[in-house]
Amino acid sequence: MFHEFRKKQAMTAIVLGVVAGVIASFAERADAIITGGNATPLGYVNTYTWILVSASMFGLFGAIVTTEVQALVGLVTAANPLSWLWPIINLVFAAVVGVVSETVSRLRPKMKIHARLILLSFTCALLDIPLTYVVIVSVLGLPFKFYLLALPFYIILQLAPSTIFSYAILRAILRTSILD
Repeated sequence: MFHEFRKKQAMTAIVLGVVAGVIASFAERADAIITGGNATPLGYVNTYTWILVSASMFGLFGAIVTTEVQALVGLVTAANPLSWLWPIINLVFAAVVGVVSETVSRLRPKMKIHARLILLSFTCALLDIPLTYVVIVSVLGLPFKFYLLALPFYIILQLAPSTIFSYAILRAILRTSILD
Protein backbone atom coordinates (compact mmCIF):
# COMPACT_ATOMS: atom_id res chain seq x y z
CA MET A 1 0.00 0.00 0.00
CA PHE A 2 2.76 2.46 0.96
CA HIS A 3 4.68 1.62 -2.22
CA GLU A 4 1.62 2.43 -4.38
CA PHE A 5 1.12 5.72 -2.54
CA ARG A 6 4.79 6.66 -3.05
CA LYS A 7 4.56 5.70 -6.72
CA LYS A 8 1.51 7.96 -7.15
CA GLN A 9 3.37 10.79 -5.43
CA ALA A 10 6.36 10.34 -7.73
CA MET A 11 4.21 10.34 -10.85
CA THR A 12 2.32 13.44 -9.74
CA ALA A 13 5.57 15.23 -8.86
CA ILE A 14 6.96 14.36 -12.31
CA VAL A 15 3.81 15.67 -14.00
CA LEU A 16 4.06 18.90 -11.98
CA GLY A 17 7.70 19.18 -13.00
CA VAL A 18 6.85 18.75 -16.68
CA VAL A 19 4.10 21.37 -16.42
CA ALA A 20 6.53 23.72 -14.67
CA GLY A 21 9.16 22.96 -17.32
CA VAL A 22 6.83 23.75 -20.21
CA ILE A 23 5.80 27.02 -18.59
CA ALA A 24 9.46 27.78 -17.84
CA SER A 25 10.40 27.22 -21.47
CA PHE A 26 8.24 30.19 -22.38
CA ALA A 27 8.79 32.28 -19.24
CA GLU A 28 12.58 31.99 -19.26
CA ARG A 29 12.81 32.79 -22.98
CA ALA A 30 10.74 35.90 -22.30
CA ASP A 31 13.11 36.73 -19.42
CA ALA A 32 16.11 36.30 -21.73
CA ILE A 33 14.55 38.61 -24.31
CA ILE A 34 13.68 41.24 -21.70
CA THR A 35 16.88 41.11 -19.63
CA GLY A 36 19.44 39.42 -21.86
CA GLY A 37 19.53 36.52 -19.42
CA ASN A 38 20.78 38.57 -16.48
CA ALA A 39 17.48 38.31 -14.60
CA THR A 40 14.76 35.69 -14.62
CA PRO A 41 11.70 37.09 -12.84
CA LEU A 42 9.11 35.11 -14.81
CA GLY A 43 11.08 31.87 -14.55
CA TYR A 44 11.67 32.55 -10.87
CA VAL A 45 7.98 32.97 -10.09
CA ASN A 46 7.18 29.82 -12.07
CA THR A 47 9.82 27.66 -10.38
CA TYR A 48 9.10 28.76 -6.85
CA THR A 49 5.36 28.48 -7.34
CA TRP A 50 5.81 24.80 -8.17
CA ILE A 51 8.30 24.24 -5.34
CA LEU A 52 5.67 25.52 -2.89
CA VAL A 53 2.92 23.38 -4.44
CA SER A 54 4.94 20.18 -4.54
CA ALA A 55 6.55 20.65 -1.11
CA SER A 56 3.10 21.29 0.39
CA MET A 57 1.69 18.12 -1.12
CA PHE A 58 4.65 15.73 -0.96
CA GLY A 59 7.37 17.24 1.24
CA LEU A 60 11.04 16.82 0.42
CA PHE A 61 10.62 14.03 -2.12
CA GLY A 62 8.02 15.85 -4.21
CA ALA A 63 9.76 19.21 -4.09
CA ILE A 64 13.01 17.73 -5.36
CA VAL A 65 11.39 15.63 -8.09
CA THR A 66 9.23 18.49 -9.37
CA THR A 67 11.96 21.13 -9.41
CA GLU A 68 14.63 18.88 -10.86
CA VAL A 69 12.34 17.71 -13.66
CA GLN A 70 11.47 21.37 -14.35
CA ALA A 71 15.14 22.38 -14.30
CA LEU A 72 16.13 19.50 -16.59
CA VAL A 73 13.41 20.44 -19.09
CA GLY A 74 14.85 23.96 -19.08
CA LEU A 75 18.37 22.60 -19.48
CA VAL A 76 17.44 20.32 -22.40
CA THR A 77 15.51 23.08 -24.17
CA ALA A 78 18.13 25.75 -23.33
CA ALA A 79 15.40 27.97 -21.94
CA ASN A 80 17.87 30.72 -20.94
CA PRO A 81 21.60 31.34 -20.65
CA LEU A 82 21.60 30.24 -17.00
CA SER A 83 19.76 26.94 -17.57
CA TRP A 84 22.90 25.02 -16.55
CA LEU A 85 22.72 26.59 -13.07
CA TRP A 86 19.06 25.97 -12.19
CA PRO A 87 19.33 22.26 -11.32
CA ILE A 88 21.81 23.19 -8.59
CA ILE A 89 20.01 26.29 -7.26
CA ASN A 90 16.58 24.65 -7.45
CA LEU A 91 17.86 21.59 -5.57
CA VAL A 92 18.94 23.76 -2.65
CA PHE A 93 15.56 25.53 -2.52
CA ALA A 94 13.62 22.27 -2.92
CA ALA A 95 15.60 20.44 -0.25
CA VAL A 96 15.25 23.16 2.38
CA VAL A 97 11.60 23.91 1.63
CA GLY A 98 10.80 20.19 1.49
CA VAL A 99 12.37 19.60 4.91
CA VAL A 100 10.49 22.58 6.37
CA SER A 101 7.23 21.25 4.90
CA GLU A 102 7.79 17.79 6.38
CA THR A 103 8.72 19.26 9.75
CA VAL A 104 5.56 21.39 9.78
CA SER A 105 3.50 18.33 8.79
CA ARG A 106 4.83 16.47 11.82
CA LEU A 107 4.64 19.32 14.32
CA ARG A 108 1.44 21.02 13.08
CA PRO A 109 -0.46 18.49 10.94
CA LYS A 110 -3.64 20.58 10.92
CA MET A 111 -1.98 23.83 9.80
CA LYS A 112 -4.11 25.55 7.18
CA ILE A 113 -2.90 25.57 3.58
CA HIS A 114 -2.42 29.31 3.39
CA ALA A 115 -0.38 29.39 6.60
CA ARG A 116 1.83 26.53 5.39
CA LEU A 117 2.40 28.26 2.03
CA ILE A 118 3.30 31.54 3.70
CA LEU A 119 5.81 29.76 5.94
CA LEU A 120 7.32 27.92 2.97
CA SER A 121 7.42 31.13 0.95
CA PHE A 122 9.26 32.93 3.75
CA THR A 123 11.72 30.02 3.77
CA CYS A 124 12.38 30.61 0.06
CA ALA A 125 12.70 34.34 0.66
CA LEU A 126 15.36 33.70 3.33
CA LEU A 127 17.22 31.42 0.93
CA ASP A 128 17.15 34.22 -1.62
CA ILE A 129 19.61 36.21 0.48
CA PRO A 130 22.63 33.97 -0.17
CA LEU A 131 21.51 32.35 -3.42
CA THR A 132 20.71 35.60 -5.24
CA TYR A 133 24.23 36.67 -4.31
CA VAL A 134 25.65 33.46 -5.78
CA VAL A 135 23.82 34.00 -9.08
CA ILE A 136 24.33 37.75 -9.47
CA VAL A 137 27.82 38.27 -8.09
CA SER A 138 29.54 34.89 -8.31
CA VAL A 139 28.06 33.49 -11.54
CA LEU A 140 27.16 36.59 -13.54
CA GLY A 141 30.07 38.62 -12.16
CA LEU A 142 27.94 41.71 -11.67
CA PRO A 143 28.89 44.30 -9.02
CA PHE A 144 27.57 43.95 -5.48
CA LYS A 145 25.25 46.94 -5.98
CA PHE A 146 23.26 44.88 -8.53
CA TYR A 147 22.78 42.24 -5.85
CA LEU A 148 21.51 44.90 -3.45
CA LEU A 149 19.08 46.15 -6.10
CA ALA A 150 17.89 42.69 -7.16
CA LEU A 151 17.47 41.09 -3.73
CA PRO A 152 14.34 43.01 -2.63
CA PHE A 153 12.83 42.45 -6.08
CA TYR A 154 13.27 38.66 -5.86
CA ILE A 155 12.07 38.52 -2.26
CA ILE A 156 8.91 40.43 -3.24
CA LEU A 157 8.38 38.06 -6.20
CA GLN A 158 8.63 35.16 -3.77
CA LEU A 159 6.31 36.54 -1.15
CA ALA A 160 3.62 37.85 -3.50
CA PRO A 161 3.06 36.19 -6.89
CA SER A 162 4.69 32.83 -6.10
CA THR A 163 2.69 32.41 -2.90
CA ILE A 164 -0.58 33.55 -4.47
CA PHE A 165 -0.19 31.36 -7.55
CA SER A 166 0.80 28.33 -5.49
CA TYR A 167 -2.23 28.81 -3.25
CA ALA A 168 -4.56 28.97 -6.27
CA ILE A 169 -2.97 25.90 -7.87
CA LEU A 170 -2.95 23.90 -4.65
CA ARG A 171 -6.58 24.73 -3.92
CA ALA A 172 -7.54 23.68 -7.46
CA ILE A 173 -5.66 20.39 -7.12
CA LEU A 174 -7.22 19.64 -3.74
CA ARG A 175 -10.72 20.48 -5.00
CA THR A 176 -10.43 17.96 -7.84
CA SER A 177 -9.66 15.14 -5.37
CA ILE A 178 -7.34 13.57 -7.96
CA LEU A 179 -4.88 12.64 -5.25
CA ASP A 180 -7.35 10.65 -3.16
